[in-house]
Amino acid sequence: MAKIVFALNQSLDGFVDHMALQRDPMLFLHFIEDVRGLTGMLYGRRMYETMRY
Repeated sequence: MAKIVFALNQSLDGFVDHMALQRDPMLFLHFIEDVRGLTGMLYGRRMYETMRY
């Protein structure tokens, strides 16, 4: 039987300034490795519209 994993990425105040975002290479690699192990992802309509580009 497959395992369902719930993940949520959000700032504490709900705001992220993507222009000023400082990317940590080790944290980015952590998320890449985490996503590689997934079979699929389920998005809501608004997130799907954002991520399809």
